[in-house]
Amino acid sequence: MTSCNGCGKALGFKKYKFKKMWRIPGFYCHECMVLVGKDFDDHGSLTLPSKTCDLCNGQFLFLKSRFHAKTQKHFCNVCDEVIASGGIKETESGVKHGRIPPSLYVIGGLGIVMMIMGMIFTMVSSNGQLNLVNLLFGSTTTAIGFILIRRTLKNKRLLVNQLK
Repeated sequence: MTSCNGCGKALGFKKYKFKKMWRIPGFYCHECMVLVGKDFDDHGSLTLPSKTCDLCNGQFLFLKSRFHAKTQKHFCNVCDEVIASGGIKETESGVKHGRIPPSLYVIGGLGIVMMIMGMIFTMVSSNGQLNLVNLLFGSTTTAIGFILIRRTLKNKRLLVNQLK
């Protein structure tokens, strides 16, 4: 799903792009398109500064300011709606410090079980005769198990780096 480069709002099928002005990159919602076009017409180039959202770290032109955790921060439309609805607590967002979620271990364990069962199925089903369906099923199960383990280890590494 594409998001607006001006405010960060998710765009559906209605997204606008400056067709003849190749110097203005990105897709915009109608409101941002009008403001960016007016700025371009007034100054001859795009003079609006691109700022970083404090929550998602995306580069946007129009950010809303809000007091969060007793400091003033600037958020895009999506992050502003999340904070306004109470989806993120005042203190800190994300997982608890020092703990890795147990669902990560469950998915990693499922990957190990799938990998081992796929190898066993491939070895046992090829007794005497070579059946292509059994061979493909066993090797696919092993590969999916390996991918699950690899993704779990990558996510764990990212979480550990974030918790430090």
